[in-house]
Amino acid sequence: MCTGGALDELRHTLRLQVDAVELGHWRAVLHPDAARPEMRVVGPRRLVMWGVVLRMVARSMQLQAQGRVHDAWDLLGKAATLLPRGRRRPIGSGEFARAVLRPPRDASVDEELAWRITRLVWREQFELDHLRELFKSGELKPRGELTEACIENLSWAYFDPFVCSRRGPGAPAWDDGVSVDHERSTLCRRGTRLRHFANVTNRKPISKSVWDDIGGYRGLCAEAFDRLADRPAPAPWCGTVSTSDLKVRLGRLRAWEHARQWRDDVGYWR
Repeated sequence: MCTGGALDELRHTLRLQVDAVELGHWRAVLHPDAARPEMRVVGPRRLVMWGVVLRMVARSMQLQAQGRVHDAWDLLGKAATLLPRGRRRPIGSGEFARAVLRPPRDASVDEELAWRITRLVWREQFELDHLRELFKSGELKPRGELTEACIENLSWAYFDPFVCSRRGPGAPAWDDGVSVDHERSTLCRRGTRLRHFANVTNRKPISKSVWDDIGGYRGLCAEAFDRLADRPAPAPWCGTVSTSDLKVRLGRLRAWEHARQWRDDVGYWR
């Protein structure tokens, strides 16, 4: 049985994990030894369950960084089923669920934790759902699909500040399956997976001709930065009720900020 001090320590650990995942540092949760030894979760079932949800969210973010959006979506749906009653809505048979934004009932530490964890699941589901609807809308031609794939790569890899961090002095770099290269095969594969995520019957790959038509990686980045700079906010949920203090993942935020600065810099000479 956990004592009062042990429970406080466990809640502190969960808050650290929430802080990390909010910023997009999913590695700190999936590899606690590499980040902080106190990030391990042991204690009462309800608190441990929240730790399980956080690990599932962190793992879903790793899958997104790898471009495996369908797997990430399924995992988030399972994570949502573990949320407290009233903060989840079943999907279909109940194997999956959606997180529901319901503000805390009181100012207790546990209510705050439940609220923050719920919003994390909701945030990740919202962003993936928005991406899927964008691909399903029919507005994107192959060139636009590849551009969106590049934006995802910028957000999850290139501008993620934790991608190039190390575990500690002398430790090896992260072995997390996240590709940071800019090769055609990597970006076209990400775009193809996004196509399939939006429509499971569409297995047609994004071809080399699309890559050539857009001007290779240089032209693709120009399109991606231009599209990002057009967006009024770094995340599609910004401005939604109950999200005023919800953090935007750093990789997404930094990519958006760079795109807007890029447009200003380029525009200065025009």
